[in-house]
Amino acid sequence: MYRERLWPGAWAWVGALSLPTVLAIAYGAAYGLLIGGAVWVVALTLALIGMIATTPLIEVTEDTLRAGRARIPRDVLTRGTSLDGEQTRRALRQGPADLFTLVRMWSTDQSVLIEVDDPADPHSAWLISSRHPFDVLDALGLQDPAVR
Repeated sequence: MYRERLWPGAWAWVGALSLPTVLAIAYGAAYGLLIGGAVWVVALTLALIGMIATTPLIEVTEDTLRAGRARIPRDVLTRGTSLDGEQTRRALRQGPADLFTLVRMWSTDQSVLIEVDDPADPHSAWLISSRHPFDVLDALGLQDPAVR
């Protein structure tokens, strides 16, 4: 029904991929061009694998909401709100202590805040980054009060 990967923004890619170059220059200057090149290839490969492996998936199916490795049944989700960057930062600072968070500010500063009504769940709400918060709420069938 809905699927989104929270890929890092361009500046995060540039930052993560420049570290292998810095390492390669340092090792190349100390041990020679061949060693520097080998360090660059290995470090670049590890950086790419790390960036891809740590990119979470937001997925809404018929029965569940998945945020990274966490899953929750849709029938316990009661209300949702889309948040802009400042509201997201405020929710992180002042939100409830039991708030579940999957926030990737390097991907986007927008998010959705979804209330949970399940006494067995340790979280009263989920705060999830999304580039398309209204689409997430629409896929969940939750009305955003800001849209009314």
